[in-house]
Amino acid sequence: MAGKRVYRRHRRLKSWAKAAVLVLLLGVVVGAALLLNSCGGKGNTTNSGSGQGSGEPSVGNIDDSTVNNSPSEPDDSQQAEEPEPPVEDPYAGYTVLTMTEDDMHRGELILVSNEHAYTFPEGIEDELVTIIDHKSGSYTVNLYETMVLPVTVEHLNELMDDYVAQGGQQDVMVVSGYRTYDFQQGLFDRSAARNGLEHAQRFVAQPGGSEHHTGYAVDLYSTTQGDYLECTGEYAWIGEHCHEYGFILRYTSEKEEYTKIGPESWHFRYVGVPHAYIIVENGFCYEEYVDYLRQFPFDGEHLTYTLDGTEYEIYFVEGLEVPVPEEGEYTVSGNNVDGFIVTVTKGS
Repeated sequence: MAGKRVYRRHRRLKSWAKAAVLVLLLGVVVGAALLLNSCGGKGNTTNSGSGQGSGEPSVGNIDDSTVNNSPSEPDDSQQAEEPEPPVEDPYAGYTVLTMTEDDMHRGELILVSNEHAYTFPEGIEDELVTIIDHKSGSYTVNLYETMVLPVTVEHLNELMDDYVAQGGQQDVMVVSGYRTYDFQQGLFDRSAARNGLEHAQRFVAQPGGSEHHTGYAVDLYSTTQGDYLECTGEYAWIGEHCHEYGFILRYTSEKEEYTKIGPESWHFRYVGVPHAYIIVENGFCYEEYVDYLRQFPFDGEHLTYTLDGTEYEIYFVEGLEVPVPEEGEYTVSGNNVDGFIVTVTKGS
């Protein structure tokens, strides 16, 4: 009986031992597998750049990684967004003038033609002066009552003084300046009656369409030749140099398709410097120049021109709100069409 019990006890002990051994072996296998996986992961990470297949990380690999300091791929999600550049204020350094419709039809740069009639702003005649009371001694004038704006006679004096100084005769006469609407109507009617309507339409502006309404135009006459001035011979100097004094020959045969007026070599229009220079150098008539300036709006590239060390900046503004520099010298002129031309003088 006793031996039987011992046997049973021995059998229980043996079964327990087997179970313990199995559990121990299982633990060893699992531990080894975990260790291998861990070592394999470290090996892949450490040696991915070296091409080595060992699961054990080498000191050399670690040192190389530290020394080389190879950059890692940027993480877009962690990069800070670059700040947008500040938007430049186009009105910085400028102030805005609110002009009127009357202002648009005034100024040295207005375009007056049969298509763009003069509007006779209120008070314009009060600004006129008689040429005979303000002219120099280098030329004459036909009538005491012939008038223009002061700026016109001022620069006409300079032109004619220099013409005489370089050898010209004192035989040039101003025979026409400012004209009223009714005076122009009479000229047109007489020309049509004498030469026919077609001739009058070609050589005489319609009432309201004449530059003589502005006070910026004069007609010149040769007392020696007894005829309107032709810019040939000794008078060629006037036609070649008039732009230096702010005048242009308004009507030429080459530009009749634009002006709709036949050639008049005696008709001079004051537009000022530097505009007269730009017109002559580019071969423009005035209609072309006004359109050309549209390429230079205030909010775009401005036209620049340098003359004798003085820089001019020119831009066009459509409408009545006109930005002008807060500092410095500038002029604003209407174009008699749809906006204003600003001329900034920056000095030398």
